[in-house]
Amino acid sequence: MNFFKKRFILSLLFLCVLSNFAQSEVTFQDILENPSDLKLNLQYAKEQEQAGKYKNTIASLERLNMLYPVNTDIKLYLLSVLLKMDSLSKIELMANAMLQDPNTTEEARIYIEGILKTIQQQKTKPKSKWFAYADLGYMQNEHSNIDGKSKTGFMQQHDLNTGTDKQIKFSSDTLMYDKTYARSGSITIGKNIDKTSAISFTGGMTSNTQNKGKGTGENDLGSASVSYSKIIGQHYILPYAYYSKPNARNNTDDSITRGLGFSNNYIVDKNVSTTYGFSYAKTVYDTVTRNVAENPEKKNSETYIGSIGYNYTFSDVNLISSKISYTNKNAVENYNSYDGPGLDISYTRVLPFGNLKLARNFYKNSYEEKNAFYNTSVDRIDKNKVSTIQLTGKINQMLPFFKKLDPKSRIFYSLKHVETNTYSNMTNYDTIRKNMSFNIIKRFSLHE
Repeated sequence: MNFFKKRFILSLLFLCVLSNFAQSEVTFQDILENPSDLKLNLQYAKEQEQAGKYKNTIASLERLNMLYPVNTDIKLYLLSVLLKMDSLSKIELMANAMLQDPNTTEEARIYIEGILKTIQQQKTKPKSKWFAYADLGYMQNEHSNIDGKSKTGFMQQHDLNTGTDKQIKFSSDTLMYDKTYARSGSITIGKNIDKTSAISFTGGMTSNTQNKGKGTGENDLGSASVSYSKIIGQHYILPYAYYSKPNARNNTDDSITRGLGFSNNYIVDKNVSTTYGFSYAKTVYDTVTRNVAENPEKKNSETYIGSIGYNYTFSDVNLISSKISYTNKNAVENYNSYDGPGLDISYTRVLPFGNLKLARNFYKNSYEEKNAFYNTSVDRIDKNKVSTIQLTGKINQMLPFFKKLDPKSRIFYSLKHVETNTYSNMTNYDTIRKNMSFNIIKRFSLHE
């Protein structure tokens, strides 16, 4: 082992010893009160590194590097943390600065030059332009109030004989609970155009089956999408288009939906980003023999959605997101058309076994015309509150022994609970619905 490697290892051991001698954890307040205390700051940096908070570690070491510019050990420690984060641009900047520093020893220069050479090789190493993978999935959903029974158990209906609006009870066979099962498969093929852009195509099929009821939950859904991603400076741009066609197995309407959209995520700094986007979708219902009497074409619609959001990350493992949106739906029949604002707020926490997300969504739909079949005097307005708890991750995170069965971590899971509480001025739609789902996906790499 050459002199430099020995010195490097001894430096890290010295830092570990400083941590072990500490009687209690160093807080950020301690650092603010003693910004130039070398021992205290090194202890804080080491504790943050052990906690996996590398950004805090780097910030502390960068401050020490400015206070003690001739201390090579601090520079090497900072370099080692940057290597862990795989931050190539910062490593290059730091390494070049150390090479220009007259206090850097010859042994350190040899080591740093080796790092720079490795980085250059990684930059010039050709990556596979094409990639392809297949996903096989299974999902189980438990639904409460699947038929949408109102909170009061009554619904409004217009009586053509008397010309009056009246209240009637929901049918006694209204389905209040059901399970649905979904088996899905998809293939994605893409190409890395250059270091900052890629394009991908996905086609898939999902088979949905209901356990008890035999309604709209029974269908075979075919879908396809194409997306293009591009990085321009701090902008992450994503235009996309998609196609969806559920083939219902029972006497319910079939439809085709085509849509396209655009989103941009702008990185303001390491903690803050903003997003904005726009989407358009057109849904056309099939007029087939089995449902021609229901005039499904009256539900044909075009939907426009615009949104803008703000995201804030703190302590490396917490994300707070907010988004405001506006939706405009234009249907053939105006009683199926509506518009209104929306607000989404969510908190995401990175845990050892996955990502926990808590979300609350508020949106208001004001319908353009009365539905004379139900009520001739009320302009329908729905105010919706959606509460979501979701846990997603890799099976290996939840069940470590799965690493032997899935060494490349390509089995993913999702647990999700959603409650939708709708406050409507029309009794029919004043409902509460709950959904609990479990989803597992196995990914197979076809080409890397």
